Amino acid sequence: MNFKKIPPRLLILFISLWGIVLVWLGTRNKPDPVWQQATEIMDNPCLMIEDVVDSLSFLYAKVHQKKVSTTKIDSTGYKILEKPRLRTLAWSRFRNFCTTAMQEKMMIVSGVTGTGTTKLAEKAAAFLATDSEKNTLLIHCSPVSDLEYHKKYIGREDENGVFIQGQLLDFWDKCRANPNERFVCVIDNFDKINPEAFFGSELWEKLGSPKDKIKLGDKLLDIPTNFFMFCTTHRGPGSRVEFNEEHIKRLGKPYIVNPEPCELLDYLEKGAEEIIADPKKDTAKIKEHLPALLSKVNRRRLLYYFLKSNVMLNERYGEGFELGQGSNVRKFYLEKDLPKLKETYINHINAIRGVKSLTLKDFNALDYTVENHGIEPHTNFFERQLKMLADTGYLVEITMVTATALLTTLIGWWFFRRREKLIRNYGTQAQDIFTAFEEQTISAEDASRKLELIKNEVNDLVLKRNLNYTEGLYFMGFIEDKVRRIEYVKNVSQNFVELFQAFMEDDVLTESEYLKLVQFLESIRTKIPEESYREFMEKVEWARRNKHE
Repeated sequence: MNFKKIPPRLLILFISLWGIVLVWLGTRNKPDPVWQQATEIMDNPCLMIEDVVDSLSFLYAKVHQKKVSTTKIDSTGYKILEKPRLRTLAWSRFRNFCTTAMQEKMMIVSGVTGTGTTKLAEKAAAFLATDSEKNTLLIHCSPVSDLEYHKKYIGREDENGVFIQGQLLDFWDKCRANPNERFVCVIDNFDKINPEAFFGSELWEKLGSPKDKIKLGDKLLDIPTNFFMFCTTHRGPGSRVEFNEEHIKRLGKPYIVNPEPCELLDYLEKGAEEIIADPKKDTAKIKEHLPALLSKVNRRRLLYYFLKSNVMLNERYGEGFELGQGSNVRKFYLEKDLPKLKETYINHINAIRGVKSLTLKDFNALDYTVENHGIEPHTNFFERQLKMLADTGYLVEITMVTATALLTTLIGWWFFRRREKLIRNYGTQAQDIFTAFEEQTISAEDASRKLELIKNEVNDLVLKRNLNYTEGLYFMGFIEDKVRRIEYVKNVSQNFVELFQAFMEDDVLTESEYLKLVQFLESIRTKIPEESYREFMEKVEWARRNKHE
């Protein structure tokens, strides 16, 4: 495209329009990816365990090495999970946990409040054990004496010094007695007590070296190969013991249970089904709660607040500060309960010592996104650039540089305006003096003297640096030009007077002398004031008239 052929006005208009479009695009906020995530979950809900009985049967057959029947579905796995009741559980989460547990055998299972970490571990233990009741051991810890747990589950010496083994060692005996079966132990809330004190120093070291045997009482012990163990812990602040590499070395790899939005969505669906199936037909629930549970708009709002609030807590406070789908968050699905939903997160964070408080103001961005149908505030190009500069620390530097440059510019502008005012003032005075001279209200001597005074004042300003040298030099040239013009007029006038007096010595102005005077005046007309020219011409004409008279 040849831009040279485009008219300048059209080119300017084209560039201006593009500039407006770019500014408009730069100020537009972007859709919140978390809102899009909530929408995708709504459109493609996860499968729950009760929806995949066939897949559950295949998984059960796989972990227990049973043949899969092509004619009859084995519902054993489903029945195990159904007792005492089928908990709302996402199929993918349960399958992944069981698959990992079969590979690792021992794991530290961590989750934040409300993620159902304990229930997941207990359900998986029952599912993986050969006998869901006889081959599982559940140990629930609470912050009491570690020694009491050691005596109960590991062992103690009686009054005669005889070692009496505890329930965990009895469980290991069952493992050894039935080597073809799988046994699973779940130690819940293991972060509430000290694991080393629970096992005892000898057994604790043994967990780090599974091949070595240790002696407890009169027995040589090793860890049964068919023994599985899941130690559940709270993820984040509030634990009595922070698990480190030493714990991981002995108790197994960490397995993180994250908040599951699919289970929250399923909770809403189950709630609607319960209201519909309720024989009492509670009018209040049918009128208020049922429409809210069935509303896609309402579900998306709760799902978004659940996801986005956890993202906000994770970014601000770190991992482990989130709330899971089983917390009180799920109860506040009505639109009028939105303040209570926010208070749940606020109370959760503010109950933790040593962290910055959470306030209602922190939810303003979430409210904006909901009100604007998924648009996230402060995500336009300009604000993102400012945030990037602030995060990298450059914003302060740029602000300081800009402020300094602006201040310097303002100071420079002020001095410039001040100098400009001085120059204009002196220039006006010089021009007024010259105009007065041209109008013959003052003499050439007075005009030259006054201009010389102005010139001296300007020279003092330059020496004091109130005017810079270039400005002073320019003004000096302006004054000197006026002075030269006055001197020229003075000299020319003197020449005319002398010439006129020479011609009028005989009191007669001849025609030849008249023409010479007129020619002389015409040659200097543009170089002398108009008043002087007219005065001289009148004098010449007067002399000529007297000749004829």
